[in-house]
Amino acid sequence: MKKWYKKNKKMVLITGCFFCLLMIAYVTGVIYYHDKFLNGTSINGVDVSHMSVKEVNEVLAQHVSKQSIDLVFNDGNEETLAFDQLGVTYNEKNSLNDVLNAQNQWGWFLGFFSDDEIRVNDIISIDDQKLNEGIGSLEHLKTENQIAPVDAYIQYVDGKFSIVKESEGSLLKMDQLQDEIKTAIASGKKKLDIVKAGGYEEPKVREDDTDLNNKLSAANQYCLARITYQSQKGETITLDGSTMIEWLTRNEDGTYSRNDDIFKEKISEFVATLAKQMNTYGDTRTFTGADGASHTVKGGNYGFKVSQSAETNEILNFIKENKTVENRTPKATGQLTSVNGGLGDTFVEVNITKQHLWFHKNGTVIMESDFVSGTETKADRITPSGTYYLYSKERNRVLRGQKQPDGTYEYESPVSYWMPFNKGIGFHDASWRSQFGGQIYQTSGSHGCINLPTSFAGRLYSEITVNTPVVVYR
Repeated sequence: MKKWYKKNKKMVLITGCFFCLLMIAYVTGVIYYHDKFLNGTSINGVDVSHMSVKEVNEVLAQHVSKQSIDLVFNDGNEETLAFDQLGVTYNEKNSLNDVLNAQNQWGWFLGFFSDDEIRVNDIISIDDQKLNEGIGSLEHLKTENQIAPVDAYIQYVDGKFSIVKESEGSLLKMDQLQDEIKTAIASGKKKLDIVKAGGYEEPKVREDDTDLNNKLSAANQYCLARITYQSQKGETITLDGSTMIEWLTRNEDGTYSRNDDIFKEKISEFVATLAKQMNTYGDTRTFTGADGASHTVKGGNYGFKVSQSAETNEILNFIKENKTVENRTPKATGQLTSVNGGLGDTFVEVNITKQHLWFHKNGTVIMESDFVSGTETKADRITPSGTYYLYSKERNRVLRGQKQPDGTYEYESPVSYWMPFNKGIGFHDASWRSQFGGQIYQTSGSHGCINLPTSFAGRLYSEITVNTPVVVYR
């Protein structure tokens, strides 16, 4: 051993000196890094190698003050907000000391061979009010730029159904946006895609929605009928798919179908509304008489009246056949016309005051005559004013008054021509009278009917038809 030492003494001394120097260097490094961050250390993206906590705080404070975040909106445009706009400030009461103490200063030399990226989440603080104000300053947050999303829906155009794609809109969810911006800043992100972050209000129904497509399929099967009407005022009243689609029934399996009972109920409601718009039954009417003057008459049973039950059934059949019917006249009684107060150009005009009537046919007076109407001095015999229609024609009828206790009638009057228009009141011949017109009706009139000369009654009977309007006025 001694021989070996003598032989290698110089090498041993050199090696010893090297290890001594190495140890001194190591110890020096341990002492140096006891209050400094190791080489290769970066905190939140900033190289803090060889810096003390104080120095790191100064550097990071400078770094934070210059930071900003880019916000990417769904229109592809970006807006940038500086941290100071968002109330982001440096927090000196952070955990850097803990980070420093957690590092392995005994392995300080390893820092020269690898990098250590550290994320510290408490070096910033955010003022919520300033954050809200900063976000509110965005161009995309202006009221005129906030457009709510629109759900996909079924449209009905030109007799066809189709789905209109949803619209994303540009309405931002403020609470969600604030939270996402906070998270992005805390995690060191430089850019935030608001769409990916879920910052927008979204449509609840999209074009591929199963329920929506099921409803579309049913609409194209059950709701293609179209029925239109024209009111006397020239208004178009329409029943088509845009209304009927809401009558469809959703089944347990998610499909839709037509329930005839529900459809009939809804059609009945539609027809009831239609009747209110189209009925003229009992309306006050203003017409032009034979004297060329305008006369206004209230009451009576004349007018157009929709037969609601019959029309409901008719419409249901049209719907089952997916039929299109334009300018339909509904099932009804009376005439559908606005000409001459709804009387049209063929009617009988009865002027009680003048005790004279005129038969207008196709706009021309073809017959006229004096008559005797109900006795004016007896309330139960007065011929009532109003507009009516002729509902029957009979030959050789016996007209009878009320039946008496002894079985006889108040009166019995055989007539050759009977033309009723208001219950038991009508036109008829009165062969027992020798005079007509004048003031006879005041005290010696009829029981309410219009008494006519026999020859005139016969001519009128041959010319007039059932449903002809009869207007009685004073």
